[in-house]
Amino acid sequence: MNLKRNFWFLLCSILLVSACRQNKVKTETDGEQSEIYYKPAFSERFVIEKAGNDKRLIVHNPWQGSRNVKFTYTLTNDDNDAVHTVKIPVERVICLSSTHVAFIDFIDRADKIVGVSGTDYISNENIRRRIAEGKIVDAGYENYLSYEVIAALKPDVIFAYGVDGELGKTEAKLNEMGMKLVYIGEYLEETPLAKAEWLVAIAAFFGEEEKAIEKIKNIEHEYNQLKTLAENVTNKPKVLINAPYRDVWYLPATGTTVINLLKDAGGEYVFENETQNSKESRPVNLEYVYTKALDADLWINQNNETSLRQLQNLDARLINIPAFKNGNVYNNNKRLNRQGGNDFWESGVVNPQIILKDLIKIFHPALLPEHQLFYYRKLE
Repeated sequence: MNLKRNFWFLLCSILLVSACRQNKVKTETDGEQSEIYYKPAFSERFVIEKAGNDKRLIVHNPWQGSRNVKFTYTLTNDDNDAVHTVKIPVERVICLSSTHVAFIDFIDRADKIVGVSGTDYISNENIRRRIAEGKIVDAGYENYLSYEVIAALKPDVIFAYGVDGELGKTEAKLNEMGMKLVYIGEYLEETPLAKAEWLVAIAAFFGEEEKAIEKIKNIEHEYNQLKTLAENVTNKPKVLINAPYRDVWYLPATGTTVINLLKDAGGEYVFENETQNSKESRPVNLEYVYTKALDADLWINQNNETSLRQLQNLDARLINIPAFKNGNVYNNNKRLNRQGGNDFWESGVVNPQIILKDLIKIFHPALLPEHQLFYYRKLE
């Protein structure tokens, strides 16, 4: 009995140590032991640690093709001039992506935004009003940022996204100016819930993590309910995605957000076999797409086109696609503003459950008879 008791005591001790190690990690910043404050359920590109009174947002591989790249941002209540240290809660913010605007608005802190990249393409009505009032200005675009404007705005933080690490020189210049740039990598996520989960990372800069965590739980719950609703359908429509752009048709890879949404809505991707070994869109010509397109029951996400005529003008052969002939063509640009900004790419990041509802309504109308399309519209 003593041997058995000792065995269980040893096993429990091992499990306890193991559990502690899951919540204790050594940071590379100063060797101080830190607790995991928030470990995402879906994203593998960020984590939030807690060390004393400070928090650390650790971002992994925040741009396409990056490998073993890590940024550690310390969030503190104290003044600190260090490049990757930000005093929180922030009061003045510049957003270089419209998705950042959506995240901040979702936690009711849009009044802290003082600059955006591309004012014309912002859909949020509150932000557009503040732009019209001169309370929010255009800070420029990617490598053409206006340093003079940014300096005048005196932001506490600039939320940015990187593509192939091209922001390196821009980041260095901003650092010289004493600006704090933080990479947000939500656009690289493969699932809609992983994208939405970056809400928590951004909320940490406003001291609103708990609110964000609760919102994510609600989104996850509704999304999974809808996913379950569509799981048992017997007739899954074959779906064609995108349209030619300058004679090139980009086929989304199987492991991408749009395909995961399609599958969760009870659809079948017509190019499943051709794209399953890639995580990036595959550029092909119309001839390559055409044969498979003849098998498609539905056609979605045709770039910026708002009518069947516009779609036909891309290439006359498109009218021969059965989905076109049968009027089963839907685009995700119902919420398009006058300047061409599409709210699907803005607020959609925090509303994956609404996007899923739209797709279920399109694929299986009987499952959601009362739902009215929010982001999608049928092209006429």
